[in-house]
Amino acid sequence: MTRKYSNWYIPPDWCVLLGFHLVLPTVAVITAGFLIPARHGDPTLLFVAVGLGCVGIVLLFCARLPLYRQKRFFTFGPAALDGAHRKLYWAAYACIVPSILLLLVLALLWR
Repeated sequence: MTRKYSNWYIPPDWCVLLGFHLVLPTVAVITAGFLIPARHGDPTLLFVAVGLGCVGIVLLFCARLPLYRQKRFFTFGPAALDGAHRKLYWAAYACIVPSILLLLVLALLWR
């Protein structure tokens, strides 16, 4: 007996449109839930942003360590890194960029 699988195919452009309609409101509600207490002086979000930035900086240092050992300090981008260190490089930026954005939002809230 053969199994009959469903043929659900959603084109990529529809995925993007559905993502905007499903993901953005969810992110907005979660963000508002964290930012309202932060506006009243709760430092938890500040600790999260600083901690995330510190983790990102440590990951970036570990990713670029082989380049530092070769005394190549002024290379930009992950092109000179091998596969494992390239993944660490992108993980570092996945921590650093949200940290910077969160710190900017918090700075705007506490003005």
